[in-house]
Amino acid sequence: MNWRVIQALIVNDYKAFFRDKFFGIMTIVGLILFILFYFVMPARINETITIGLYSPYAAYLFDNIPEGGGAIFHTVESEDELKRSVIDNEFYVGISIPEDVWASYLSGKRPHIYVFYSADIPDEAKEMNTVLIGEMINELSGNAIEVEEVEIVLGPDMAGRQIPYRDRLLPLLVFMLMITEVIGLSNLITYELQTGTIEALLATPMRIIDFFAGKGLTGISLAFSQIFLLMMITRSLTHHAGLIVVALLLGVMMVTGIAFLIASVSKDMVSVIGWGTLVLIVLVIPAVTVVFRAPVSSWIKILPSYFLVDILHKAINFNIGWSGNVRNILPLAGFDIVFVCLGIVILKRKVR
Repeated sequence: MNWRVIQALIVNDYKAFFRDKFFGIMTIVGLILFILFYFVMPARINETITIGLYSPYAAYLFDNIPEGGGAIFHTVESEDELKRSVIDNEFYVGISIPEDVWASYLSGKRPHIYVFYSADIPDEAKEMNTVLIGEMINELSGNAIEVEEVEIVLGPDMAGRQIPYRDRLLPLLVFMLMITEVIGLSNLITYELQTGTIEALLATPMRIIDFFAGKGLTGISLAFSQIFLLMMITRSLTHHAGLIVVALLLGVMMVTGIAFLIASVSKDMVSVIGWGTLVLIVLVIPAVTVVFRAPVSSWIKILPSYFLVDILHKAINFNIGWSGNVRNILPLAGFDIVFVCLGIVILKRKVR
């Protein structure tokens, strides 16, 4: 390979990329918006719930609730005030204990305690909280069933250290930033194919291997520089920096190979955007399932974006290092080889 030719090609590609006003402006604006989006989101999660209480004849039951248990009780003067506060989301839930509760209890009847929720709380949460509140009142009133509780936490115990949404979304933002550069590099190659620039370059001493090396390094450096800047600004390289950098490099190599594939089947910018959007939709699904854990089909776990985002998510948010990510790194490296080689082979036919 002729490194002088490759360097000249990279410089020319950068000039051509930012000469295109659409992709040049969108690259800069997109990075700024991603950074702003991260810092606008809350940096902490409130792990306590506020409960409103109307109980003029039994409020003393709640005097002995220990602080720091995750629930904060506020008493109100009337049931109507309690309802208004729940509707206005001042209280997560409202508890109303009628004045005849003890009379019903002493007469052998089952007393009624009213629990108020706002309309946007899921039914599952309503059922769970109603049962928990009933058990809590039984315990406070001295009627609790004596059992020995054994608490076993499966996986990392996140009590008291829940992951803020902005940190949970950061791996997804990184991946989406990578995909935007796929579209930019694909458009650059497609434009040069349209105008005959590539044919003219290959008529010079530049060889085909120099061409792919230059385009590949352009895509890798363009995407990695933005993502690395995002990670630095968000202070996400404080631990396992080596693992994160390797994962980012593997990720940008993967999207560079995808850019070659998109350029090989595209005729103009419209088709580039169309294929790029399709790739984004397909690959973002596994990324979302990693960030927001949910039962997923097995086919989702064989897409490369799953391995990439899972590495970043574990390293950034759970402090899991190399040993816990080997099963992700090896498949991701394998996908890199496949996409880059396949992209070069198919695009090479179109270039010639």
